[in-house]
Amino acid sequence: MTLFDLAKKNIKHNFIHYFLYFASMSFSIMIYYTFVSLAKDPAVVERIDRSAKLSAIFNASSIVLIIFVAIFILYSNHFFTRKRKKEIGLYSLLGLRKKEIGRMLFYENFLMGVVALAVGIGLGTLLSKLFVTILLKVMDFGGVSNFVFSMDAVINTVIIFIVITLITSLSGYRIIYSTTLLDLFHSESKREKTPKNNPVLAIIAILFIAGGYFLALQPLSEESLLAKMGPGVGMLTILFSVIIGTALLLSNFLPFLLNQIRKNKRIFYNGTNIISNSQLAFRIASNARTLAVIAILSATTLTAIGAIGSLYYNVNKESNLMYPSTFEYTIVDKKSNEEALKLAETNTKTPMTGHQETALRNIKATSDREMPYEYNPDSGFTFISQTDYNKLLTLQNNSDVKKADLQDDEVILIAPASLRDEKAAKTLENQTFTLKNSTNQKVTLTETLDRPPLASTYYLLIVSDNVAKTISTQKTQTIQSIMVENPKDAVPLSDKMDKVLPEDAIFLSYPTSYEVSMSTIGVLLFIGMFIGLVFLAATGSIIYFKQLTEAYNDVATYDILKKIGLDRKEIRKTIAKQVLVIFLIPLVLGIAHSSVALIMLSNMLQMDLTLPVVISTGIYTAMFTIYYFLTVNTYTNIVIGKKK
Repeated sequence: MTLFDLAKKNIKHNFIHYFLYFASMSFSIMIYYTFVSLAKDPAVVERIDRSAKLSAIFNASSIVLIIFVAIFILYSNHFFTRKRKKEIGLYSLLGLRKKEIGRMLFYENFLMGVVALAVGIGLGTLLSKLFVTILLKVMDFGGVSNFVFSMDAVINTVIIFIVITLITSLSGYRIIYSTTLLDLFHSESKREKTPKNNPVLAIIAILFIAGGYFLALQPLSEESLLAKMGPGVGMLTILFSVIIGTALLLSNFLPFLLNQIRKNKRIFYNGTNIISNSQLAFRIASNARTLAVIAILSATTLTAIGAIGSLYYNVNKESNLMYPSTFEYTIVDKKSNEEALKLAETNTKTPMTGHQETALRNIKATSDREMPYEYNPDSGFTFISQTDYNKLLTLQNNSDVKKADLQDDEVILIAPASLRDEKAAKTLENQTFTLKNSTNQKVTLTETLDRPPLASTYYLLIVSDNVAKTISTQKTQTIQSIMVENPKDAVPLSDKMDKVLPEDAIFLSYPTSYEVSMSTIGVLLFIGMFIGLVFLAATGSIIYFKQLTEAYNDVATYDILKKIGLDRKEIRKTIAKQVLVIFLIPLVLGIAHSSVALIMLSNMLQMDLTLPVVISTGIYTAMFTIYYFLTVNTYTNIVIGKKK
């Protein structure tokens, strides 16, 4: 029998033990192939090739995915090889040389890799259509992708995973040549050291995390501690404070807490708590570093997904605010204006519902109070009459904004940025201006709104019709505003109008802006969720593998517990308690850290992040819950056998 035959026989008769590693490889290959095939799909290429940035995002994300998948497979291989150390030692006792054992393990790894490639690419091909459809949906293009098989994606995937297989094989050779025969037989007998608890470091851990949270939740004002530190220094302080606090929390606070519970005899000697506490005390030392890394990276992933999801969720609202009319441009000459209007009037897919020409003029004003920073003393305020303003609101069907009804001594200022600046808002409140018109009219600012009726003018003064007539300034420009039905579908019309209008017309298009925003944010959201979910699944798998490693080490311990009278139900309860703590730590810390980060981001952007945060946190919790029950069941079956 050759070494290759022995490798095939090993896989065939022990596939149940090889399954975890095989499943990890298949999953990784499926994910990578699916992502690469997305970038090759004609329906996706047609859209992302319009933007060099989107293509660059896809390429950069594929590199990140390669690195992540490689680390995940190497970790899975390490778990699998460590579990087989005793078997490798037995081969050495039977006379096989290290070189021959290494070749046999290479054959096994290669065979599983080939089968995993076939399974992963097959599953990826089936799922790629679903993911392309989802991507087109989040980009708001709709439609269902045709079935496409990409040979380029297959070749790319095969090359990458051949390289990863060679690296894992070399890792196996390293273990064989660097480990003594005695260590191979006793590797599973090594126990964790009892963790040392340090009350001082435990308190410091809480203070670091609390300090980071306190700084992140500071109000947005010039007097706040975060503002005084500066955004760069403040962010770095929060980041390092939370990371250091998390590391110290897991390595010192948890052992300290378990030690305090151990001193409470009423809790410690209640039921199986004595066993759970003792087991956890040993687990913390070996799991602290891994759990800290998973908690921090989970928080980063949830924050990124929540932030991108929030931008996607708010893109429609923001586009409506930035572009109140479907199309807007400055009338440069009569001919180009008529051509653009004719295109809109004759378009049947998105028929025009109305248009309006608005004359913009400037007027200088003085005040006995400090002027708002938006005001330019040289040009003065851009203004329109309340009749023109109300007509624009009617044209845009903007029922959310109340129409103007001004007395001659009243004005309204539309200045979005002023509402986000506390100092400017106080300056503007009930401010009195003297307009430099024929009568030097004094007016009082009665209201400051944040929704401009014209996209090209952010700061606009609304005056009464009577006052507007007394201002004898020349027109600075005339703005054409056009509204059409189903504006999101008016991209072809937008392209035609853009061609007939001169460059200095400053053509602003809601459908074009919306398409660009949805394409960019949609791709970012899809990639973020795709990689994020893969990452969260992998972190759950890492905890799962680590717990199974400890389960194999604990078989003898639980044999003793069975002999002293503990039944299956009591042993499962003990396992469930200690595994629950291991899963809860990164779950709770990840959600807590990301929630604080997203609250801070919400305050900075003045954006409601509730819905995307709830969705991403819910998915994260559901995934970890599934892994928890899977781990408890597998752990129980390993240490006491399957239930008959």
